[in-house]
Amino acid sequence: MKRSHWLNIGALLFGAVAGLKAETVLLTHDSSGNFLNQAPAVLRKGGFALVSRTALFGAATAHVLDDAGRLHPVLWITADDADAGVAEVFVGAQAPKGPDSATTMSRHVRMRHHEANIENTKEAGGFGFVSRLDCGGPKDPDSEPLYDEHGLLAGWHATRVVDGRNTAFAVPLARFDAISQTSRMSVAEWNRSHDAAKEEAYQRAMGYLWMEDFDGALFYFQKAVDQDPQNARGWYHLAFAQGKNGHGKAKLACYKKAVELDPQFPPAHYYLGFSLLIGGDRDGAIAEYRKLKDLDEGWASRLKLFLDAAHVDVMEKPDPKAAKRIA
Repeated sequence: MKRSHWLNIGALLFGAVAGLKAETVLLTHDSSGNFLNQAPAVLRKGGFALVSRTALFGAATAHVLDDAGRLHPVLWITADDADAGVAEVFVGAQAPKGPDSATTMSRHVRMRHHEANIENTKEAGGFGFVSRLDCGGPKDPDSEPLYDEHGLLAGWHATRVVDGRNTAFAVPLARFDAISQTSRMSVAEWNRSHDAAKEEAYQRAMGYLWMEDFDGALFYFQKAVDQDPQNARGWYHLAFAQGKNGHGKAKLACYKKAVELDPQFPPAHYYLGFSLLIGGDRDGAIAEYRKLKDLDEGWASRLKLFLDAAHVDVMEKPDPKAAKRIA
């Protein structure tokens, strides 16, 4: 590593320790050792940490600075949640354990510099559960950890621009627990397959989806897949927005595109199967169920519940094959 790189880190370390009041942060640098970004982070047990994805863009290396002023190099990115804007990183088992986890999201939460109240919690299409945050007016738009009134880690504060305004949301911690340790790549390797510019429309679309503005979500998810046609998750969310706007055929086409691009994407298979079932194609739904059995038993079980409960009166006309047993 270049000497200038260490000098930059040393200077930043001194300033961070002096000015951040014992906060855990992510620090990123480019391939020449130049400082790029600083963003809030939170350590968890076993040497893992949650960090903002945005801060990782363009970086060759990254470090987590803990609340005691110790620097931990990011060895691997071990989970990537593009929808919520969060990545899990591994910094080594020597890193201190972070705060304990809350069992539920409380009504009142805090961030680094302010507090907020949880407003309505809803299931936002194929994303899952998300809540609006009432921060009492314009606040720091950073993506950062959320804590409950006891200092327990409760989730993540995500900000999206909706109709020209920063809008705050809370994503529950359980979402990140579910994807922990699902990948393994270096910071540089991760950046070779991610482009901030291509994700801009996608991130904006998520805000409209969370706000249940399905016209806006349709517009921006369409723009996202136009910019990056290989984005399976873009097609997946576009399918939901198409359905909410009454475009049934387009919805099916988008779900099919999502599973074509990523055959290992269980939620896309589930929603494709469910949509096929509702549309009267029970055989197509069963085919998706059988794929799910090999991918994810949880998603397969969910689809099977609907398959078992379906009756021929929800179909366009009676189908003698509708009662056949699902193997």
